[in-house]
Amino acid sequence: MKRILTITIATISVSAATAVIAQEMPPGLWEVKTKLEMPGMPPEMAAKINPKVFTHCIVTGKNKWSDEHSPSAQRSCERTDMKVSGNDISWKMKCKEGISGDGAVKHNGKDRYSMNINMNSPKGVMKMKSEGKLLSAKCEAK
Repeated sequence: MKRILTITIATISVSAATAVIAQEMPPGLWEVKTKLEMPGMPPEMAAKINPKVFTHCIVTGKNKWSDEHSPSAQRSCERTDMKVSGNDISWKMKCKEGISGDGAVKHNGKDRYSMNINMNSPKGVMKMKSEGKLLSAKCEAK
């Protein structure tokens, strides 16, 4: 179950990031908090993985939302029905592994975003919520 969950989280994250390829993230050190909801997930597992907090360095002119993710994982999912309206980006996706879903990102200015992703797989339904905020214009750890 832990391996499936890790693969699922990676697939969700990659698919979400590839949804906004045209948008360049502001450079600096970003903090990202994610929470995964999956019906039937044992409470002890949920407590171990939620919330997940990590930092990520974005470099000017180099990092778009998809640049830091595995090319092999990107090829396993196809993005469809992508819509951009102001600060909102939404999409649908279908993966070779029988996983499908949708997602949306809302940019709250240049220093914050929120993202919701819903995934349907042969193993069940999963939801991931993420929030990102710019900690510093420089990539030095805080």
